[in-house]
Amino acid sequence: MTWDIENLDIDHAAIGGEGIIVEIDESKFGKRKFNRGHRVEGVWVVGGVERTPERLMFAVSVQDRSAETLRAIIQRHVLPGTIVRTDLWRGYRALDDFGMEHQTVNHTDHFVDPVTGVHTNTIEGTWNGMKMNTRRQHYNREFIDGALMEFIWRRRYAGDLWNRLLHAMRHVMYADDENVDPNIML
Repeated sequence: MTWDIENLDIDHAAIGGEGIIVEIDESKFGKRKFNRGHRVEGVWVVGGVERTPERLMFAVSVQDRSAETLRAIIQRHVLPGTIVRTDLWRGYRALDDFGMEHQTVNHTDHFVDPVTGVHTNTIEGTWNGMKMNTRRQHYNREFIDGALMEFIWRRRYAGDLWNRLLHAMRHVMYADDENVDPNIML
């Protein structure tokens, strides 16, 4: 089942557009074994955030960070004409093929390109906020998608959570229940 961002779901929400900057990055939501050492468990998430006052965003859990996977997600969630900013991870190559201007920053040398001013600090800060607001028990395939959806929804409707929740609940359909006509909205 898919939803739209208006009614709790973010699966088909596209961001960006002509001349809008979208920063894209990937992050691992993982746990440290015994709370120390290198991360051993977790889920990779690819996300993007607009550099607009609304800070619209998407976040998707992925099995891998291959170029094919990243390009498919970006093509689905970022509108043509967008200025896409990424690091130099090889999976982001050839984004120009999708009608997007691709700008990069080399994190080996600096976090803000001294010549162009390109950075991915907005999405990096967003990862920090997401991780602070996601319970560590949800850093697995079973729960991560719901946690991502909740973060994005709360961010989008921060000033009106209660009314937006009531609005969304009025539009939920229970098509899996055999006794309920799926064409009837609650």
